[in-house]
Amino acid sequence: MKPPGRRVLLAAGACALLLAAFCLAAALVTTPLSPYLLPPLALSLPCLPAVLASPSGTGYAAPGAAALADAAVEYATSEIVPQQSREEIALSLAVLRRRAPLRLLVFGLGHDSRLWHALNPGGATVFLEEDPAWYRVVRAQSPFLRAHLVAYRTRLDHADRLLAGYRRHPSCLPGGAGGSATTAALMRVRGNWACPLALHNLPPEVYETEWDMIMIDAPKGYFAAAPGRMAAIWTAAAMARSRRGEGDTDVFLHDVDRRVEKAFAEEFLCERFRVGGTGRLWHFRIPPASRRGDAAGGGDRRPFC
Repeated sequence: MKPPGRRVLLAAGACALLLAAFCLAAALVTTPLSPYLLPPLALSLPCLPAVLASPSGTGYAAPGAAALADAAVEYATSEIVPQQSREEIALSLAVLRRRAPLRLLVFGLGHDSRLWHALNPGGATVFLEEDPAWYRVVRAQSPFLRAHLVAYRTRLDHADRLLAGYRRHPSCLPGGAGGSATTAALMRVRGNWACPLALHNLPPEVYETEWDMIMIDAPKGYFAAAPGRMAAIWTAAAMARSRRGEGDTDVFLHDVDRRVEKAFAEEFLCERFRVGGTGRLWHFRIPPASRRGDAAGGGDRRPFC
């Protein structure tokens, strides 16, 4: 057998040196003195096997990690896209990144419900849906969602009449019949059947929770007999005004390209509280009335503003 040539010996020696250097670097990284023995660049090298020394886990232990994994698989393998665009979702995600875990109320169940649930790990996410058939479909696909079937008493073709006449109902106005600052700061939604815009018969947990974020992407609002989003917008505004705890309420309204959504947003969510928007989505940050210094409302023109 021929003895190994010079090139082979040099290659073998180089490999041995690289292996020795790699082992030495790994030992230095895992020692408590590594910050003093290695330069910062070496500590950041991705080839060093610090991760390989980590023990095996027992699954997704972090709160919400499994839900995020499920949502990623769902949207990676589905041909159906969420109702909102990527840019619109990013607007809400910015608030979730800053405030999560939070209390999130979503008007409507849809193809993006699993997403909103997953993006609020450790928080409380509740969905309100008006269509019984669609409610059953989504609940069968995602039984872990916290969702309620609710009823509306409004019709889209009554929107103009509701907007023009709500001021004639004291129970629809900040301050109610009494007009005191205390009453104004605590607008009543639960049991407020006298106000045609109030969602007065929702599940108790909706009224007993102070929501940090409200997403209005339902009910249906594209044909005359549909409920429209008039009551959802009024109720969200009333809840935000009545907040007793610290912090504001981030309210997102989708489909503001439609006339009714835009008009009711300007009347009840208020232009001065709008802090952003993209595509068909508007973002409002509404402070409680107790912190505004104008608890009785914004006057006769727009009492909520």
